Amino acid sequence: MSSIQIKSSVTIEDLLQGVAQLEGKELDDFIQQVLSMSVRRKAGHLGERESELLELINESFPAPVQQRFRELDEKRRAETLTEAEQEELIRINSEMEMQNVQRLKYLSELALLRKVSLRSLMEQLGIPAFHA
Repeated sequence: MSSIQIKSSVTIEDLLQGVAQLEGKELDDFIQQVLSMSVRRKAGHLGERESELLELINESFPAPVQQRFRELDEKRRAETLTEAEQEELIRINSEMEMQNVQRLKYLSELALLRKVSLRSLMEQLGIPAFHA
């Protein structure tokens, strides 16, 4: 694990400079930990299931998979994909779609718990609306 140097009394700017030194998986792990910390702090105001749902909603695909998807999609647009790469792109896309379907289920459940519409919940959480 990489380490970052920070002062004992840290300003937000110092903290951000330290975080800027993180790369790849370490940065993703840090972000996930911060999101989890935020959810736990809000848990005093939320029920246990709401906290669980928020953590699940905020889970993201691993950075290397996201990067590979972008690379393959770029090759697809340039029409330079090999057959194996096309199959890999389809597989990754299917996995991402399944994760989005699951996330939508979690969002729907959270909306029911909070007794608000799905659209309203998504606005509250700053999640862009899906377009058909």
